[in-house]
Formats: sequence, structure tokens, C-alpha cells
Amino acid sequence: MKLTPKSLVMLAAAAVLALLVALDLRPQTEVAPTLPSLPVVVVDDVTRVTIGDQIDKLTIERTNKDAPWQIVAPLQYPADAKIVKAFVKALASGVPMQTQVDKGNLEDYGVDDQHALRAELYTSGEEPALAVIVGKTAGPESAFVRLPGDDTVYRAEVGARERFERKAGEWRDRTVLEVPVEEVVGFTIERGAETLRFTRGASPGNDEKGAPLPGTWTLADAPFPVDSDGVDVLVHGVGRVRAGEINNPDYDGGFASPAAIATFTTKTGATHRIVVGGRSDERACWLRVDDRPEVFKVSAKVKQTLLLPLTELRDRSLAHFDRLAIDTVSWIEGSLTMTVRWDPSAIKWVVTQPANVDVDQKEIIQATGQLASLRAVAFAPDATFTPRGTAVKLRMRDGREWELTLAAAEREGKLQRARVSGRSEVFLVDARLIAEIRSAFGR
Repeated sequence: MKLTPKSLVMLAAAAVLALLVALDLRPQTEVAPTLPSLPVVVVDDVTRVTIGDQIDKLTIERTNKDAPWQIVAPLQYPADAKIVKAFVKALASGVPMQTQVDKGNLEDYGVDDQHALRAELYTSGEEPALAVIVGKTAGPESAFVRLPGDDTVYRAEVGARERFERKAGEWRDRTVLEVPVEEVVGFTIERGAETLRFTRGASPGNDEKGAPLPGTWTLADAPFPVDSDGVDVLVHGVGRVRAGEINNPDYDGGFASPAAIATFTTKTGATHRIVVGGRSDERACWLRVDDRPEVFKVSAKVKQTLLLPLTELRDRSLAHFDRLAIDTVSWIEGSLTMTVRWDPSAIKWVVTQPANVDVDQKEIIQATGQLASLRAVAFAPDATFTPRGTAVKLRMRDGREWELTLAAAEREGKLQRARVSGRSEVFLVDARLIAEIRSAFGR
């Protein structure tokens, strides 16, 4: 059979296509290489951290995951657990290499043996579970890095170079004292000729989880009732202190004439003593603690707290009840009275006076809670008190009664004079808070 010219052209084209398919000369799509990551390490399993160059190396260790961290080289001091954990956590999460920057040219990026810092995390054995070689800073949270045995330079979010350049002293534990306020049963402040001795009373019972509630504070020979919550704040503020600086024992902090001496006594009978130096500074003060030789520079708030005028600890609490123990609440305003009572069978507050009236349950629950823990903003500067015919009466399930009597609002309407049953003082309360409570009773 004789092929026509057209058929010959078509056969030639088919042959060319078949040849192209056989040779597969189409351009190939390049697959980007997969970048490595630092290994994932369980933070709690890390027992040793090393950071350093060929000459100097910082080593921080702990004997097990529950033991405290210790700096073992080049200094020997307790290490700051928070700083160590933050450092370990930043590296141990499997940090990926963001991008490959170069191959070789290590000195340009500071990852050569002469300039780089090598960071290692150990869990067990002599070989590190993680190692990375850190060079120059590459961004706010990144640096140029390379992996051991490889001259490829990457950029990774391991933190800036300065994270790895901390001096050994900056890893030192700066905790001056850490005494949980609930463990303290005695607290004494000596300041000049004045000595204040606070004692915590017995626990009034247990909380919802069965843990004992803290007792209230009393002050020996106090000229007025002491604000137990305020003493708790004072003890907490002095019992948990961290140093901004740790100085040598011979540092002059003014200890020849101490500004104050505070002593804690815990439930176990253990005691802790803080001596505040008399050196004057608006932003800082200097402490010695227990038998530790160092002089600690801390916030001036510690000194200010210990020198707080005694009048600032005068009890401002107008009420301190368990709101769940309230049986009846009455809001009295002139000739009008609204009384609500907790109905355990209906599990809600019901109005007993006047008849055929209801209340917003959410608002009345909030109001009873506010009344149960009502505190004054301040004490009135004088004993003047003119009732305006407004009062709140509470009756507890055990039969106890409490009454709050209100006067007219002070200037600008921000404060309001008040008196409570069982107390002789005239208090200044937040007028806005009283207005919120009043609105729950439909006023």
C-alpha cells in the first residue's frame, strides 16, 4: 500500500513524539531539600546543661529531675530553676532549621570553632541528647547555627546569641526567701524602738477541698482590730523575695543601723530572719537573710512594707461571712423594706417582703457575696455620722445577725459613710458598690 504525503507527515510526527516520551526530556521539578531539626528532648529528663567555647564552659547540673539545679563550673552556687527551665524548654521542643544560609564560610556567621558557642543538653550517659553550635544573632529570636559534624550554616529560632552568652553569675538563683504565707503562724517586725508581734489563730475549719482554712491574725497589745487580710498581704510581700543583685558579704547596705528586722515562724517551728539595711535609696534596699553571707539588693517595696505605719493595718473589713451561710437579707430604705430568704428546697432566693415580688437571682447572689466580704476604702477622719434611713440587715443560719447603716454620700458621690454592728468606727465605703447592691433589691 502506497502512503500519501499527508500520511507520511503524520507518521513522522508520531515517531518524534514517541522518541520524546522515551527520552522524557521534559524539565524536572526540583524538590526542596528537607531541613533538619533539633531533636525533641523531654524537659524534665534533662539533668545537665553546658554552654561554652573551646576555653570556657558553663556547667549546670542536678542529680535527678526533682533535685535543685546547681552551677558547678566555673562557679559553685545554686542555679535559678526558672531561668534554667526556660533555656532548656526553648531548645528541647524540636526547633526546626528555618533556612539553609550557606555551606562553609563558617567564620562569616560566627559558627566556626574559634567564635561559636556550643550548647548541650544531657539526660543520661556521657553523650548529649541535644547539641547545637550557635553563632551570630540573626534576628530578635534567632541565630546562625550549625549541627555538630556538619559545615552547613542554618538560621533557627533558638534565641539570639545573648541567650547563650550569659555570665555564670546571671544563672545564679536569685531567690532570697520563699515562705508560703499559709505556712506562717508567727511574724515579728522590729523597727527601732517599736516591735510588732503578729500571731495567726487556729484554723476555723476546712475549705471545699478539705484543706484547713488559715486562721486570722492578731497583734499583741493592738490599739485596734487588725486587718487579717492586710497582714496576709504584708507577710506574702516579704516572704517571697527575689534579688536584683547579689553582693559580697562586705557590701555596705547600712546594716550597722538596720531599718527593720522581720522574723517568720512556720507551722513546723522553723524560723527565717530578714535584716533590712538602713542605706537610703528610693528604688532599692539591701537585705541579709538567715545565716547566708551574701547581701541582696531587692525592690524598695520590701523596706516600705516593713515600715508601713501601724494605722494602715487597722481592720477595714465590715463583714467576713460565708455567703452560703446567709439565711435572710433585708434592704431597708425609709419606710420601704425588701427581704429575701434562701429557700434550700427551691434552691433560690425568694422575696418574703413585700408580697408578689421577685428578684433577679444572679444579681441577688452577687449582692450577698459583696455584703459577705464588704470592706471599707478608708476610715472617716472624724466621728460624724448622720443616718439617712438606709440599712442592710443579715441573719445567718446559726442565728447571728449583722447590720450595716448608711449615711449620705460624701462629696462627688464616690464615698459613703457607714457603720456596722459591733464596731464603733465610722467607715468610708465605695458608693458605687453600695449602688450595685441596692439595685439587686429593686432600688
